[in-house]
Amino acid sequence: MLFLCCTPIILSSRLDPLYRGFVPWPRSLHGVVRMVYLSSIPKTSGPQMPEIITYSLRASHNNSDEYYQTISAFSTEVLAHAFQQVPELLGSFQSWNEHTPHISPRDREETVFELLSLGVLWRVYTPSALASRAGARRFLTWLAVLRKRSDILKPGVDLLRGWLGGLLSLHKKPNHPAVPPTLKNMDVLLEWLRASGEFSEDVKRLKAWREFFASLSPGAVSPALQEAIDLAGWFESHSLERLGEYTGHVETFLSNTHPRYHWREDNLFTGRQRVEYHLNMLGSELLNRSLRAGFLETTGKIVIVPPCLKAQTDEECQAKSTPYGERCANCTPGCRVNQVTRLGEKHGFQVFMIPDQLKVFSGDRPELSPGHSVGLVGVSCPLTNASGGWEIKSLGVPAQGLLLDYCGCSYHWHKVGIPTDINLNQLLRLMDDSP
Repeated sequence: MLFLCCTPIILSSRLDPLYRGFVPWPRSLHGVVRMVYLSSIPKTSGPQMPEIITYSLRASHNNSDEYYQTISAFSTEVLAHAFQQVPELLGSFQSWNEHTPHISPRDREETVFELLSLGVLWRVYTPSALASRAGARRFLTWLAVLRKRSDILKPGVDLLRGWLGGLLSLHKKPNHPAVPPTLKNMDVLLEWLRASGEFSEDVKRLKAWREFFASLSPGAVSPALQEAIDLAGWFESHSLERLGEYTGHVETFLSNTHPRYHWREDNLFTGRQRVEYHLNMLGSELLNRSLRAGFLETTGKIVIVPPCLKAQTDEECQAKSTPYGERCANCTPGCRVNQVTRLGEKHGFQVFMIPDQLKVFSGDRPELSPGHSVGLVGVSCPLTNASGGWEIKSLGVPAQGLLLDYCGCSYHWHKVGIPTDINLNQLLRLMDDSP
């Protein structure tokens, strides 16, 4: 459901998994190159289709309205099918969850999304996990923890992680026979996911499922895991039919561009498979439904946007720093951040660019909301939205997620960066008082 797209420069590693990456050039040179690139784009009087790198919620349309209708209908279909295909597994987990106080409660939307996440990640990454060495996984896990704790060390750690990831082929997906669905193999998968540094929130949630599987009788574990894997297989094929038009460029990117990422720290993040885009699109919608009621009860609303949404370079942008992130100074009329800020002035919500720490929004915030309660709308690309939603939920902040219509930041996707965009109609729908 939530959150913030690609990474802010060296801003703060504490925001993972919301933003990740590094600037490929010094910032001053980056700004010059970006200005030259943007000035070279031909100006036309009619609407222009944005450059599509991996996904586009607009597909062949001028806006993403149809996507939001599609993902809503598909999410309802997935929920119904999951409870039809694996009703006993889902029911058993929900019953176990109710009687396990130290595990945070999940509703039906969260339960289905987590089970699908387990199945998809198993299908995509278990062969790689089993091909890796335990010592390498432990060392990379230590580095992943280190990069979150130290902004100063983060650039050097990222370079080391990229080099080690390439050297150890951490991101390689070797041909492998069907992996036996056992708790031992699930443990290896979770350790590998944690070592990658890309799935910290997923691992936190899936550890509950690991504990649940361990509570089953020995003979019931493998069949239950296999049900999750089979459900993910159904999802992969059906999501391609329903959402494939929005992710048609992922395969081209993986084939033509991604090989150049082999030694980069964001190799795994940018190398996500098409089904992972579909999974996270579903997750954003399901978590929005799950957290909707709490969000509507808040008295103040805040939209957190990524820096890739602004029109100006970092050097030219006149946004003002605040404890809650940068605030637009309205320097550029055509800037999307400016437009969203003005829309907020009209409809009663505030807009900030990503703060150093999301926990600044937790607890009572009378300076942000007369009623002291704050609800967030987090804007990001699909690959970070749902995991960000899990993170902000753990802070006790009600939230909703809004996807970028397409990606374009220089930290991951584009050599100089292209301004991204959002669906303003969908933003206003999220702010609406109707459930």
